Amino acid sequence: MENAGVVLRQFYDAVQRRDMKAARAFLADDMIFTGLFETYPSADAYIATFTQLMQIVTRLDVKVIIGEGDNAAIFMDMVTAGPINATTLVAEWHQVRNGKIVRARSAFDGRPFASMFAAKD
Repeated sequence: MENAGVVLRQFYDAVQRRDMKAARAFLADDMIFTGLFETYPSADAYIATFTQLMQIVTRLDVKVIIGEGDNAAIFMDMVTAGPINATTLVAEWHQVRNGKIVRARSAFDGRPFASMFAAKD
């Protein structure tokens, strides 16, 4: 069984290459992502939204990935442009089983992104 930190690094290596198909391969189909604004109940729902977010991301500067057993954490600066010009420290906790990410939780200062998730009338 692969270390969770290795799986998470491979996932984010694919994301940094903007190869979202390769990134999706590291997610279990029933993966649950809990973020500041929304929770995604499947890998497909998560990767679809993450793909949209990557349209405004100019750079992900990974500071560290820490893995211990089935758990891994990543700390990175997410640099965005377009409608949101910001550099935001993002922390995520991931749980991995059988080489796939099954659960992820994200924490960051969401103030620059709140307007993207505001309720539409």
